Amino acid sequence: MKKSVYSILYRDAAILAVNKPPELAVLPGRGRSCCLLDFLKADLALTPLPVHRLDAGTSGIILFALTPEAYKHISTQFHSRRVVKEYLALVRGVPLQESGSINFPIGSDPKNKNRMVIRGQDAKKSRTNWIVEHRFNARGGGGSGGAAVTLLKVLPITERRHQIRVHLKAIGYPLAVDPLYGGETLLLSEFKRHYKLAKYTQERPLIARLTLHAHQLTFQHPTTSEQLVLTAPLPKDFRGTLAALTKWA
Repeated sequence: MKKSVYSILYRDAAILAVNKPPELAVLPGRGRSCCLLDFLKADLALTPLPVHRLDAGTSGIILFALTPEAYKHISTQFHSRRVVKEYLALVRGVPLQESGSINFPIGSDPKNKNRMVIRGQDAKKSRTNWIVEHRFNARGGGGSGGAAVTLLKVLPITERRHQIRVHLKAIGYPLAVDPLYGGETLLLSEFKRHYKLAKYTQERPLIARLTLHAHQLTFQHPTTSEQLVLTAPLPKDFRGTLAALTKWA
């Protein structure tokens, strides 16, 4: 088993919160050789119970229960929408408004089992709120000439598969990097004026995975009833991308 680079954000007798790296699935399946749950079992000598989901390509906070009682308590909070989930999403385009709410039902794509679509098969009501954090202007002259990008704070109210990715695409602001629903790449040449490459070299993307990070969870502790606000720091690739955009866009 390869070494994982997850970090523990919070742990006590009832719950465990982990900062998951990108490109690591939470659960086994679909031919995966390893997953976050396998690493936790091996490292902690226990079997945490996941109470919500994160796409494999999404980095950030994932919460586990360590007892059946804690699992039931936290699952009830998620089901009743008392958990506040905050994501950071780097998207293509620049919203004119400072905030908004997306209310489109989401269901599976009858033509592709790996995709979800608006008003798809067995569609369910879905709601996502968003707030502009920072706008970046495209001004480079040496790259693909892509659209400007925006950093959004995203707060999903419901919890559907691929909800944030599908909803943002539906309003015209897909994730900057998302091969399934958004763009294929994000290049510095789109933003840095007079960008030049050395001969016989190919430009490397600023970030090469989903530009989505599960940043924060706010919920009630299952045994103490204390309100917890847990935050997952941005990983290095996301921080570096924002630093480059801040400097050149």
